[in-house]
Amino acid sequence: MRQLRDWRDWTQEELAVKAHMDTKSLGAIERGERNVTLENVAKIARGLGVELRQLFLFDGKGPASAEDMAEDALIDALKTLSPRKKLLLRGLVNEVVNFPDR
Repeated sequence: MRQLRDWRDWTQEELAVKAHMDTKSLGAIERGERNVTLENVAKIARGLGVELRQLFLFDGKGPASAEDMAEDALIDALKTLSPRKKLLLRGLVNEVVNFPDR
């Protein structure tokens, strides 16, 4: 949870607003000082803009990185696109990949 919050450069207060939760409760959950209900886990996931399951992904060293989760979200989104939109997106991605870094 904290890794995702930090990745978005949000304070606990900002996440609490987005998750419709009390800041003190959210902070205690993040620090592991308070047990969390499934309802609050769902609120936190919605506030972070991730699927609930993404809060529980581990790679053996800790939670999955925010970058991995973003990649998973992109892949999931791709699966919903029409063939025409996939072709359009492929062209756009090629343009971005080939755009020179400066």
